[in-house]
Amino acid sequence: MPEKGIINSKQFAWLLFIIVTSVSTSQIPAMLVAAAGRDAWLSILGGWFINILVAILYAYMGLRFPGENFVQYSMTLLGKYLGRIVGIIFPLFFLLACATFLRGLSRLVNIAFLPDTPYEVILVSNFLVSAYIARKGIEVSARMTEVLGPLFFISGIVLFLMVIPLIDISRLKPQFANGVIPSLKGTPLAQAFFGLCIIMAMFMPVCDRPEKAFRAKFAAISMGTLFVGMLTAFSTGVFGVEQTKNMYSPGLMLARMVHFGTYLERIEILWMVILVGAGIVAAAILLWAFSLGIAQLAGLKTYQPLVYPAALLALMFGLVSFPGSGEQSTFTHYTFPLLAFGVEVGLEVFLLLTALILRKRGSA
Repeated sequence: MPEKGIINSKQFAWLLFIIVTSVSTSQIPAMLVAAAGRDAWLSILGGWFINILVAILYAYMGLRFPGENFVQYSMTLLGKYLGRIVGIIFPLFFLLACATFLRGLSRLVNIAFLPDTPYEVILVSNFLVSAYIARKGIEVSARMTEVLGPLFFISGIVLFLMVIPLIDISRLKPQFANGVIPSLKGTPLAQAFFGLCIIMAMFMPVCDRPEKAFRAKFAAISMGTLFVGMLTAFSTGVFGVEQTKNMYSPGLMLARMVHFGTYLERIEILWMVILVGAGIVAAAILLWAFSLGIAQLAGLKTYQPLVYPAALLALMFGLVSFPGSGEQSTFTHYTFPLLAFGVEVGLEVFLLLTALILRKRGSA
């Protein structure tokens, strides 16, 4: 087996939390507000509900094919050749998500804190660190999330409590001023990023209690929804719809609003350090999932030699894929949700129907 590491159910939950929260926090609040206005937080609830339904599907398939992830049971269901064609879509999706996410995170660091440092240097540095962590295996990433996950969650809650006095409730009202359509417009975007938790299918074979996978996923996505929902609602309440939708990072701007006289300032630096740390670990997990999936498709004994080439491939995509931030925003807002729905929901439903029709199950 290419991955020999084992994680427990608590680590399972923190791994998912770090992925969904770090990616969503840095990518979607402003875009959700642009799509849904004051109802953006309702779009996040819609994304949460869809994601819970998807989690049931992945948990069922993981238990129906014990010891196999979706790359492996694609081959079990569809045969050696067609199964590989379908199975490779999942790792490629993770590589695309990794490249897009680290590009956005690196651009944020460049704009907010290191404007004199070439963006390419920041991007390369982030990929090198992520690849190094990915090569160490899932157990190392899991232990890191046990520290970063609670730290990220608690720091967010503290930030939200600090900005409560700055909130103008009138900026959040009225809800449903234009009906339910605005919130429905934002739901696919929220689901696309929350849906990265389909990586749970890669975790189940290396989890010591796979029967607890759904419970861990439910806890992770619920905490992530609370975190991102509060960030989106509080940003709207503090800055208003027009300002929030034009911000590159509402969370960073909220952190800049916090200070206690001249004693405690520049809180945004601490917030950014935690966000970047969590983001690099999330990217490492995505690189690990891609490398492991490709190794299993190719029948390799280990995935580790594939990690650095995978990071290089993602780096090249991040460098040449979008001429500027506007093009990346357009891709993230319109193209990525459609692509994500096809992979996260459509492909797994296809595999479920195939398993039911053919009456196939994995061997324990």
